[in-house]
Amino acid sequence: MAPGGRKAKLNLSKKRVLVVDDDKEICALISDILEDDGYYVCPCLTGEAALDVLTRDHFDLVLSDIKMPRVSGIELLLHIRRMNLDTQVILMTAYASVNSVIQALRGAAFDYLVKPFSLSELRQCVHQALEREPGQPYGGVVYIDDLGVDLNARRVWQGDKQVELTRREFDVLVYLVTNRGRTVPWEELIQKVWAVEADTRTAGTLRSCIRRLRTRLGDDAAGPRYIQNIWGVGYRVEGGSPNPPHAI
Repeated sequence: MAPGGRKAKLNLSKKRVLVVDDDKEICALISDILEDDGYYVCPCLTGEAALDVLTRDHFDLVLSDIKMPRVSGIELLLHIRRMNLDTQVILMTAYASVNSVIQALRGAAFDYLVKPFSLSELRQCVHQALEREPGQPYGGVVYIDDLGVDLNARRVWQGDKQVELTRREFDVLVYLVTNRGRTVPWEELIQKVWAVEADTRTAGTLRSCIRRLRTRLGDDAAGPRYIQNIWGVGYRVEGGSPNPPHAI
């Protein structure tokens, strides 16, 4: 018998999903849906049970509720990362607080789902997580020191504080982050972000955007932490990691 009292046949050719939720009905419903989609599913009703299972078996994906007694979804996620398991983690939450989202992403969750979610949302998120290649950023999140940039959800935060950016500011930051380690010519930035020809007028627009972006990030042009100005050429973001800078 699988945890939770349900029978499950072991099939090593299937992707293996561990579903964790202290609500028995929700846990069973999600497990049934994913089994119908062809996955091998192991349901658990507590974070402790999930940790015990993970010490004995390998899973490609853990789909866990956040708000659980004793071992929360965030704590389960951090345990998984400390175990150095290359297992995808999707967290589910009934309260879409910014702090919960930031904790999930900083803990290297692939993504999160806000309850109630549709079956199509669930299936799409699970499919994307299981398609991720090893070494790719979790959830499309890149870290530059304490700056986290979620490329998919279009969120930016420093530490545990969310940074509000305009669409254009975010697009500029994303282009620099996805090209980190390379000096991006200012003409290229204008063409890619604004989709217009680079000239004196648009160069001024770019400089204003970079200035506002630095202000929002608390970045000093004289001693930049994030965006470097390569005089006469363009801009550059160094380093970056697909993993959080430290555990929460």
